[in-house]
This record gives sequence, C-alpha cells and structure tokens, in this order.
Amino acid sequence: MSDYEPQLVKEDEVRNMFTPPLDYDDVSKAQLLLYIESVEDYIKSVYFNDSMPSRSKAKVPALLLVMSKVIKKPDLLKKYGVVESMKLGDFSFKLEGTAKGKHVSAYEVARSWEEMAHEMLKARGKKQWTIMKAND
Repeated sequence: MSDYEPQLVKEDEVRNMFTPPLDYDDVSKAQLLLYIESVEDYIKSVYFNDSMPSRSKAKVPALLLVMSKVIKKPDLLKKYGVVESMKLGDFSFKLEGTAKGKHVSAYEVARSWEEMAHEMLKARGKKQWTIMKAND
C-alpha cells in the first residue's frame, strides 16, 4: 500500500469523477495513489520550479491528468471499450454514435483531457519566456 499523501487531488475525487464512480476492482487504492503521486511530481517539477502549487492553481489539471492515466489502463479498456457518456464536475454529456456506430475511444478522451490540463498548467505555472530591460 502506498503511503503517499496527495496534495492536489484526493483519491475519492478521482474515483467520483467517473460515472459510475471508479470501483476498487478496476483500480486499487495503491495504484491510484501512484498515479496521483506521479502526476503531482510532474506538475511540481515541470510547471512550478519544484515547488508544490496551491490546490486552487493545479487541482483541476492534476485531476484531468490522473483520469487520463486511469482510462488508458489496458484492463479497463478491455472491460469498458468505448466512451459513451461522461461527467466532469457539473458538466455531463452523452456521445452519440455515427451512422457506422463509431464512438470516441478512451485514448481520444484521455488525449483531450491531457491537452486541457497542459494548457491550464502553462497559463498558471512558471513563465517560459520573459523580457527584461537590462541595466535599468
């Protein structure tokens, strides 16, 4: 069992973002805590100069990144296959199949969550480039 204490996003928050809530048979507590730890360490080191950001700055991006790791888990992909509906906070929607019956794959959903998270973190994290007037 992992002894990591999450700082940005809690285990129950991740589980409850899925509809229905993520079951312990699908992802164990230890595995979920490892996902959370790796995402939090990544966010801290890449976007905030190795300083842990506040929950208000990085909770949602961390949640999206952890969720994207969970839904790409091979045994979950095999069990659930495609994404037909989704709930993110108060926002929920149902994906309708095309005439050929295609649905959005879990990989496509994970990729969109990752892109949203990285955009948020870039806006909230350290600035990559700054212009400074020298000898002022």
